[in-house]
Amino acid sequence: MKIRNVELEFDFNDADDMERLENAIEKTQNALENISVENKKASEVIRETCKNIFDCFNEIFGEGTDKKIFGNKTNFNVCKEAFEDLVNGRIEQENQFTQEMNDIEKKYSPNRATRRAKK
Repeated sequence: MKIRNVELEFDFNDADDMERLENAIEKTQNALENISVENKKASEVIRETCKNIFDCFNEIFGEGTDKKIFGNKTNFNVCKEAFEDLVNGRIEQENQFTQEMNDIEKKYSPNRATRRAKK
């Protein structure tokens, strides 16, 4: 998987990798939804938002991944885009997985076996 031109080792077909990804994204989405902007400076909101995203990447890909991807910057737009890339990569892979499972189901369904037996 590639995020911001950084190649990260991840196997979408490995159950443990996917579970770690699913849990981290869900946890991060919940944290982002609960960030309060009331009585906070913009800089505080940006730091809190980015910290949640940094933690997400570290949880999925290992400690220090945030530094590989973002360097020493805490930029809201960069963090948002990287997180969106991660979520979109997950969605794309889930759609592909669903299609592959449907193909397997069609290929090995009892109806197909019955049709082949008639030939």
